[in-house]
Amino acid sequence: MTNEIFEKFTAQVQTVFAPVQELNKLYVYNIEKLFEIQLNSARDYTEICLEQMRSASEITDQKALESFLSKQGETFKTIGEKVIADSQAVANIGSQFSAEAQKIAEKSVESATTAVNNLAPVAKKAPVAKKAA
Repeated sequence: MTNEIFEKFTAQVQTVFAPVQELNKLYVYNIEKLFEIQLNSARDYTEICLEQMRSASEITDQKALESFLSKQGETFKTIGEKVIADSQAVANIGSQFSAEAQKIAEKSVESATTAVNNLAPVAKKAPVAKKAA
């Protein structure tokens, strides 16, 4: 009888920790996606900056300056679009993480309820220890 209780307890502990493991995997997956976005953004913004520096270093006369300045609007538009796209990607990751975490939490509550309901009949069958006189 005692072995049955310990086996049930062990199974329940595994059931309880399974959602924690799922959340950890989900967390790591999302952190990886965020780092990927950050690295790509850093690379893209660095390329834009370097291109601006190259263009500025090639200014030799009034005409080149006017050309450089006329391209600044397009550059700012590109940067703005990139910032919006990055922000949306991060927001999507957050929304997906929240939805997945909610599913894991709901599944965890169901598992815990089932585990408690399954343990109750076994605990009632267990012999009661007698007090020593």
